[in-house]
Amino acid sequence: MKTTWAGLFLVLVASILIGGCGGDGDGSGTLTIGIADAKPSLPVDALHVYVTFDEVRVHKAGGSWESLPLPETPYTIDLLQFSDGATTHLVPPVELEAGKYTQIRFGVTEGRIEVASGPDIPLTVPSGFLKTDKDFDFDVEGGGAVDLTVHFDLSQSIVAQGNGQYHLKPVLHLQETQAAAKIQGSIAASSFGGLAEAVVTVEFQSEQYTRVVVEKPELTDRVPFTIFWLVPNQAYSVEVEVEGFAPYEEDVEASDLGSGQTFILNGGEPITLSPWGAEGQMT
Repeated sequence: MKTTWAGLFLVLVASILIGGCGGDGDGSGTLTIGIADAKPSLPVDALHVYVTFDEVRVHKAGGSWESLPLPETPYTIDLLQFSDGATTHLVPPVELEAGKYTQIRFGVTEGRIEVASGPDIPLTVPSGFLKTDKDFDFDVEGGGAVDLTVHFDLSQSIVAQGNGQYHLKPVLHLQETQAAAKIQGSIAASSFGGLAEAVVTVEFQSEQYTRVVVEKPELTDRVPFTIFWLVPNQAYSVEVEVEGFAPYEEDVEASDLGSGQTFILNGGEPITLSPWGAEGQMT
């Protein structure tokens, strides 16, 4: 599987839209933005990954940018604590003028990785400050409420620069919380061999969308996993890999992943990998 930033840009900008219920500009409603991460595949063995935000702003169609309150400013989040569907507030409920909003801007100032032994690893933000603008439509109705979730994809946001140095280049997926779709599956414990983890990669339009780590617990026959915060009504390809084993691959059609829905891989049977080929694979 390959990754290009152009493809991710298309996913984030062209493919993620929220169909609102109108919003005629009368009165005001509320907006809440949560933040989460998958259990990411990282280049180092991290205990914590801290990312600091100093602004979130939204742009109203035909209007101007409006700053939204953070829980505190600057606001630092340990993203590794918010995986497996867990979220925390990035923007607590805030009143907004009713109408259509077309962009969201996130200001990220710094990051660092805490490891089990040795000093923290700084995550260098290019130019010392980064504003990530996203074209993302949502409508605020008078008396209504909008709930969004930012999936901060650490598996793609931490970029190795060599000599133990890393850049933080945020890759964000943003969607309406209740509309987000999920893909679930399980891996047969025998497929891990002597290893402690597997990696599940999800592609969108032949480009990497996200990668997550699945750890093998003790005393279990099958290891379940869930890919959260997927854009609904889109087609994805899923690959499950364990080093030394042939990967398992399955395509998920857009029609099988509607708003708020969950797709179950391999017909609900555990995925079994073999050094000589994948067994139980969908054809």
